[in-house]
Amino acid sequence: MQDLSFRWPHPRFDTPLGPVTVRIHTGENVYGLDPASLREEADGFVADRLTWAGGEQTSPGRATVKIINTDSRVRVEVVAEHKDGIRCVAVVLHDQPTGAVTGVREEDLEVPRTGRVIGYPNGWFDLATPMLAMKRPDGTLTVARSLDNQVRSKRFVIIPHFDDPDTCDLELIADTDAARPSARFEVPAWDLQRTADLAPALTEHTAHLRAAYELPTWEERTDVPAWLRDTALVLSLNGMHFTGKVFLDYDGMLDVIRRLSDQIEARHILAYLPGWEGRYYRWYGRFDVDERLGGEAGFRRLIEGAHQLGARIMPMFGANIASRDLPGFETWAAPGLLLNPSGHAPVGSVDWDASRHFDHSWGALVNPAYEPWRRHLAEQIVRLHHEYDFDAAFLDISAMYNNDPRGSTTQGLRDLVGLIRESAPELAIAGEAWFDALGGIIPLVQTGHRDTVPVHHDRPDPALFTGSNRSFGHVCLGDPAHGSTGVHEAGYNAHWRLPVREGVIPTLTVVGDTLDLAPSQVSLVVQDAREYAAKFLS
Repeated sequence: MQDLSFRWPHPRFDTPLGPVTVRIHTGENVYGLDPASLREEADGFVADRLTWAGGEQTSPGRATVKIINTDSRVRVEVVAEHKDGIRCVAVVLHDQPTGAVTGVREEDLEVPRTGRVIGYPNGWFDLATPMLAMKRPDGTLTVARSLDNQVRSKRFVIIPHFDDPDTCDLELIADTDAARPSARFEVPAWDLQRTADLAPALTEHTAHLRAAYELPTWEERTDVPAWLRDTALVLSLNGMHFTGKVFLDYDGMLDVIRRLSDQIEARHILAYLPGWEGRYYRWYGRFDVDERLGGEAGFRRLIEGAHQLGARIMPMFGANIASRDLPGFETWAAPGLLLNPSGHAPVGSVDWDASRHFDHSWGALVNPAYEPWRRHLAEQIVRLHHEYDFDAAFLDISAMYNNDPRGSTTQGLRDLVGLIRESAPELAIAGEAWFDALGGIIPLVQTGHRDTVPVHHDRPDPALFTGSNRSFGHVCLGDPAHGSTGVHEAGYNAHWRLPVREGVIPTLTVVGDTLDLAPSQVSLVVQDAREYAAKFLS
């Protein structure tokens, strides 16, 4: 947590839930409302000037703050203007009792004395939708939610007072769309309420999201083939690690499917293939079969053999990552490299080879809003599907969001999926992680995780996720014999079994000898799959 080192005397607006203030951020500075110019009009409170330097200086600018109060509910609407362009606006609810955060996908999150920042959209943990609640000592909740109807960054920040950490401020920060810079920002309304029961607020918020993003029901989806509706077990069959270590070749993958089809009907099995294309991630952007894993003949045997049994096959593709040293990268990727709102490229790398830590720099993030990249990737997926007849394509890191000035990453994903389906309408599309606006784009997604601990999207509101989507285990799920995460960079993970719920399809990670060394644990996962089929499949 980082913060200002001084108190800024912002004008306060009284509400039944506590005083509210407003901050306005540009790329250059942060501003408050000038109390000397503040007046009340029919549309709310209006400030014709802003302050900066902690209130010591004034600046041209304007803000309108409209507050609609009821006994236990407050709606805050802000319009901010500044010639430098608005970057984000913070609405701050002051002097609240510090309490644990609830209403997120994990268990309750405690707030340390240094505070906590919780961001949206996050496909892996915390907030899948811009709503959370903070527990109060009397057992009630303070609920805050954004009524935005498009994907824009939000941050919920709880800052305990330095001199009284049992009291805190709740900051609600909404970013503008970096692809549409403007000197004026009409902030999506914030709805604040005090309640003893979170359920009605979740129901109301889910209704808002279903309308805003036109989320289809699971039963009505046209992008879910019949076989996917009959899936009760996902097998994560790990191929080749980044280092070149082979866990399963194509024949080994087929052998696992055959053996498990003795325990559960193969029509319930979907085989997910991370590392099927050779060294995991190393040649993202160039997808094809690998000779060490069995080449064209071996891959064809795998798919044809699985289909003869009744199982389905889903290779893994990278939705937004490409290797810089591939031929043509400068044309189909480099102009579309992902940018932060500042216009600079994000940096960072996974520790692929236990060097702890060396950035190989061969991998680059590409915004799927860049049309040449979308077409380059979609054409490979479609060509391989038509050549080998696999049943689904998994899009790695599909839930990635970045407020990129070059274009919306979420709309880019939607366009990528649409481009694939134009030429392969029968191909199911799956992806990694989930947040609310993705619900109508991709039907099947992996669970999230926080430091390899599974995080499930059907929490806290099953109606939102399970109403439109299904999930299966993240690739970092450990195998039950070794705890190995196979090709995934986590290395080992003690979590190898998922709960049996309608929105969570049982998943088994297999690395080489998993079935031989852990038959009883494997049987437990298969038992979960049989239970899932009996409870939730027609």
